[in-house]
Amino acid sequence: MLYYSIIIPLLLATSLALFIIPRIIMVSVKKELMGEETVVRDGKIRRRVPRFGGVSLFPILVVSVGLPLACTFFLNDQFSTNAENSTYFVQFMLMMTGLTAMYMVGVMDDLVGVSLKSKLAIELLAALLIPLSGLRIDHLDGLLGLYELSSWISIPLTVIAVLYVSNTVSMLDDIDGLASGMVMIVFGVMAVLCAIANQYLLLMVCVAMVGLLVPFLFRNVMGWRVGWRKLFFGDTGGLTIGYLMAFVVIAVSHMSGKELPVGIGMACFGTLLIPMFDVMRVGITRLVNGRNVFKSGDKNHIHHRLMLAGLKPRQVLVVVLLITFEFICLNMWGVWNGWNLSLLLVIDVSAWFLMQVVIMYYKNRAGRDKC
Repeated sequence: MLYYSIIIPLLLATSLALFIIPRIIMVSVKKELMGEETVVRDGKIRRRVPRFGGVSLFPILVVSVGLPLACTFFLNDQFSTNAENSTYFVQFMLMMTGLTAMYMVGVMDDLVGVSLKSKLAIELLAALLIPLSGLRIDHLDGLLGLYELSSWISIPLTVIAVLYVSNTVSMLDDIDGLASGMVMIVFGVMAVLCAIANQYLLLMVCVAMVGLLVPFLFRNVMGWRVGWRKLFFGDTGGLTIGYLMAFVVIAVSHMSGKELPVGIGMACFGTLLIPMFDVMRVGITRLVNGRNVFKSGDKNHIHHRLMLAGLKPRQVLVVVLLITFEFICLNMWGVWNGWNLSLLLVIDVSAWFLMQVVIMYYKNRAGRDKC
């Protein structure tokens, strides 16, 4: 089972990504599906980067998971006959339906643009499919004193969580390797948890995502050394990855107290703590300043602030990924050792605010030095 769950999806996803990405870049250049030119230091213009890389994610995922999954059915493996895994399979298929909708609206948005109302309506319908499949955030394991949640609370909470996570990845797609690196960490951690819980279908998905993101990370971070052109996810990739991350995180959180320790949901969402807290901070800042919460382009995300504090893009990438890894280790350690989840949340929030204070200090000092 290890062969079909890890090795084949990993190799298939990486190989297909290496084959498809150069063709997407070629089409993007010929059809002028490029990002806007950006003026950088000394009046120089940065090379235009294709923002249509996300179109490769969905088909690669389907092939990389579908083929090994079909092999398990042909071999009459236990995975295909286990009743509990069949429930996960139904949830997975409904998720794929929603993922298709997110992928299509992302493609349309990247090509011709989609109105905000239409985009939110499609995202809402796709998000509803997850709780309707039976996969809901229906237990908080004592976080803030809450345990079992009624359907009237768990269904809206799940939909909000899916919409929230689905729109975080696109906001990280400004620094070379930041989005792909952070997403690889998330799916890597989820893959380990799925392996511990013997959930092979989710394990295939997570491993396939890690495999197909490796070429993106290498191309954007080190590809210039061998003459490779950079490639961003765009809205297609951001929505597709975000929706899939939300599904996997909620699915693994549902194993709390069963295959995994009680409170594992706290550790799962801890993998997304940096983008989730950052989106919340940016949203609150926009509200305070009287700006549209859904309008992007204000250059106020954590990676922008770190660059204003004096770090170079490559340094920002390393710092953000290290901070993400530290938060993951903290939450995993706390959950596995039975810490109180409310206390763990307080520690997370306190660490986040302390980090903001440090960033603001160096940002202000860098501004004074320029003056």
